[in-house]
Amino acid sequence: MPRVSLLPIDDGIVSPHLQLLRQVCEPSSTSTPHVTVRYFERLRVPDEYGLIRVTHIDLIEPGMFALKTNRLDYSGGGGNQTVFIRCKSDDLARLEHKPHFPGSDFHITIYDGTSKAFGQSLLGELQRFKWGVRVPLSGKVGLTVKELKNSNRRATRPEPVYDPVTKQLFWTITGHDLSWSYMAGLQDGERLALCRAILKSLFRETRHYERVSPRKKKFQNGTVSDSAIPRLPAVHLTPPELAREIAGYAVSQIENDDEPIDFGDPAVGTGAFYGALLQLLPPKRIASAIGVDINREQVAAAQWRWADKGMEVLNGDYLHMDRLPPRNLVLANPPYLRHQSIPRKYKSRLLERASIRTDIRVSARSGLYVYFLLLAHDWMSEGGVAAWLIPSEFMRSIYGSAVRQYLTQKVELLRVHVYGQTAPQFENVEVLPAIVVFRNRKPKPEHTVLMTAGGDLRTPETQEFVTVKDLGCSRTWNVPLRRKKEESGQFRIGDLFIVRRGIATGANDFFVVTREHAKSLGIPGFSLKPLLPKVKALGTDIVEAESDGYPKVSPQLCVIDCDLPETAIRKRYPRLMAYLNTAKNLGLLKRRLLADRNPWYKQEHRDPPIFLCTYMGRGSHGKPPLRFIWNRSQAIATNTYLLLYPRPSLAEMLSRDPTAASRVFAMLQQTAEVGFREYGRVHAGGLVKIEPRELLEVRLEVPSSLAIDAITDQQEFFR
Repeated sequence: MPRVSLLPIDDGIVSPHLQLLRQVCEPSSTSTPHVTVRYFERLRVPDEYGLIRVTHIDLIEPGMFALKTNRLDYSGGGGNQTVFIRCKSDDLARLEHKPHFPGSDFHITIYDGTSKAFGQSLLGELQRFKWGVRVPLSGKVGLTVKELKNSNRRATRPEPVYDPVTKQLFWTITGHDLSWSYMAGLQDGERLALCRAILKSLFRETRHYERVSPRKKKFQNGTVSDSAIPRLPAVHLTPPELAREIAGYAVSQIENDDEPIDFGDPAVGTGAFYGALLQLLPPKRIASAIGVDINREQVAAAQWRWADKGMEVLNGDYLHMDRLPPRNLVLANPPYLRHQSIPRKYKSRLLERASIRTDIRVSARSGLYVYFLLLAHDWMSEGGVAAWLIPSEFMRSIYGSAVRQYLTQKVELLRVHVYGQTAPQFENVEVLPAIVVFRNRKPKPEHTVLMTAGGDLRTPETQEFVTVKDLGCSRTWNVPLRRKKEESGQFRIGDLFIVRRGIATGANDFFVVTREHAKSLGIPGFSLKPLLPKVKALGTDIVEAESDGYPKVSPQLCVIDCDLPETAIRKRYPRLMAYLNTAKNLGLLKRRLLADRNPWYKQEHRDPPIFLCTYMGRGSHGKPPLRFIWNRSQAIATNTYLLLYPRPSLAEMLSRDPTAASRVFAMLQQTAEVGFREYGRVHAGGLVKIEPRELLEVRLEVPSSLAIDAITDQQEFFR
């Protein structure tokens, strides 16, 4: 349920005037003038927010938006029309309001209805007057967190009750008694005339109030590459509490306490890090601040909030910007975009640019955040400090080796902190985040790094100091770190198995059918292969076989896999051809995976694997998040599994000794119990994923009852 706080406008002049405006525009409204402060739904609201006292609110200018699905459209078209007065307050600056609408502002609603024509006319009336009024508040009313229940606009609302001050004001302005029946009977033209009269009274009565400037600024454009810029995913705002925690730790690592701060944020969003910095430092210490973002809506929001407080906000693609003034403090939460979503030409340029700038080989499978981190190096002044909020998967993934190399060879790494699985740090991100803090200085061999996990930066659950040398020698990073000497003498899954993904059909709903359905469709058996269902449907970790090789599971699935040309199928197997034609009618052949296959209904070749590993999972009922399956059937599997094929020596031994498979499976199960979280990618909520290359690196756990020598007596087996 959404949570909000309402800040009432409790002065004796502005409040009743705004109340009258709302009643004239919406006679049935029972709302009083207020500013709504919204919070992140999944995150805890700090107790300190209830202690905030607001001494004034600035009424800057009128505006209008239409509420669509999950964003605000300031064009005023479609959806419910809302006319409002945009507000600002230094006392509310620490709160990241409207987390689901990052481009919106604090405001007081005047009209919230369905008539676009009336809304636009009302906006015109409001724009006749010069706003920029500072309204003094009592400061006695704090913010109270409450749940926002879904409203039913069709439900019968009680008639509003008017307070004496509002009734007297209405009589003074109009000479009429204020009543619901009078308000409800007004025509739109009469309502607008009343609004004009109320506004004249409002500005006459507030002529002695302090005036403030809106401080509007035009967009400042940075250098943008002519490459195709990727479409970024949904905005993931940095919660203000998390921004303060990161900024506070980064500032504490600046060696000179009096050093002026030149702040930079290459993915500024709405400016959460700069807002946090303003709360931590006296304004005089912040010499300059630059924020860059590719999203124009967020740039506009950041300019609105922080331009009058010293931050220069640039609209552009930071990854292709040059010649920005050097920064001695960089705080960033770069966009999380997987490599598959980055346009090919754009990615190619980034690869070249990042590799040349850092002299580090960057993988084409790198997410967008990797390029942000590496390309921001030249923005930092010598000895400057940076703190990056990035996915923790860089610690274990193959592509993350570029980041690990950068952090151990190019800069002086100070801290790595991985947040826990059960305490989300973001509203709508499932990737488990980590914080890396470093200084732009070459590390010394004896330099140590603080590695922490769980809790927060101030009170982690686990911590240890690790030398840069140990980090540099580790294939993957964990907290606590397994030193290389602990790995010696241990075998990896890759020593025993070749790992391949299951098949990707490109259209499971079409190619994967139950055995019974395939029979009813008249699909011949030679064009079908047994297929394991998803692990939830197995019910067991050991899959037995029917006499015909199909697994003893329910439902029994099969996948269409045929290499005959269409002319032969059409002539010999018309019912199979009829089914294949339905894929054409559905437009499935336009999908890239199908278009690249010849024939398009021929699947990748996979032999039935003796062992499989689930690709992802959370673990429940005492079972590990990722599980091994012993497949005694002739079934193959889709890419929800990783398939394990024994290397030649192991395959020979398994064929020679019928009891060996059970011993190997016992070893794999023991490995699943303890080994995966160090190698897989742990996401928020405890979801663990593992890629084929990562599975190859998993160290085998040998049960005490099983000697490794019992598996094979061939030394070459472990090469």
